[in-house]
Amino acid sequence: MFRALYASGYIDNLLHGKDWLDCALWLPGMITFLMSSYAGSRALATLPLPVYFAMQNMVLVFKATADVIVHGQMTSFYSYFMLMISLMSALIIAKVDPHFDPDGYFWMCIHIVSLGCLESYTHFMQGKLKLRATDKLFSCYLYSFIVLAPSSYFLGDTLEAVGRFQYFYVSHFYVGCILSGVLGVLLNLCSVYLQELKTPSLMLDVGAVQAVAKILCSGVSLTFFDMTLTQTLVICLAINFLSSIGYIESSTHRRLQPNISYASMNNFDADVYSGDRLLGESRQYFKRQELQQDMIRLDLGS
Repeated sequence: MFRALYASGYIDNLLHGKDWLDCALWLPGMITFLMSSYAGSRALATLPLPVYFAMQNMVLVFKATADVIVHGQMTSFYSYFMLMISLMSALIIAKVDPHFDPDGYFWMCIHIVSLGCLESYTHFMQGKLKLRATDKLFSCYLYSFIVLAPSSYFLGDTLEAVGRFQYFYVSHFYVGCILSGVLGVLLNLCSVYLQELKTPSLMLDVGAVQAVAKILCSGVSLTFFDMTLTQTLVICLAINFLSSIGYIESSTHRRLQPNISYASMNNFDADVYSGDRLLGESRQYFKRQELQQDMIRLDLGS
């Protein structure tokens, strides 16, 4: 897929002229990407799609922590309130889910932690790596293919699928897998393109778009997959999705505001003080000049 996009001219040459040290420094990102992909697929096999998206919003806690540590931006009360509502509603969803599966939620926890570590590591390495976002994405997919291709056999997933998976011999299943991979790559590339496209005419927050897309996908999934909905579950899902959008919008608005630190305020006070001192010295200088001129006039008059 990446080779086809490169041949068509939509993306630049991947990893061309890059230092292998940068690739080695990005190795933790590849590992966490692999863990999040594998655990997410295992969790999605048993959890309904709306519940999966609601649980995935818990990654916002890792993003908020990374913003505080890396950028030094304290979370406002509104953002903190929205974040806590999203977190508590996700925990309640796991409690009231009629399709509760311990194995699915176990893999979901691994997916959340690994995806949160990937987000945090990406924040920490901003400006320290010379790899572009497309290079990082290509490295993650290549590493995942190299590791998962042989390990799926040794872990027993392939043999288990042959013996138990009912869609293993259905052609539509393979068509869906191929389309899922292609659309997943295109979706990630579109997300990278929107994040790198910084023009005044396009004021689009990728996080908000992803949050809205989760709501739309959750609604559409109900028409294709069977899911038992209770009143408490629907209310918790709605609260979770809305609070996550509220947090993302609040954090985006806070980042767009000018960041005035205490150091800049102290520098401003020092500049004002030095300006007042210079103004006072200049006034004293002019007063001395006037006194000298008056004394000269008196001497000439006498």
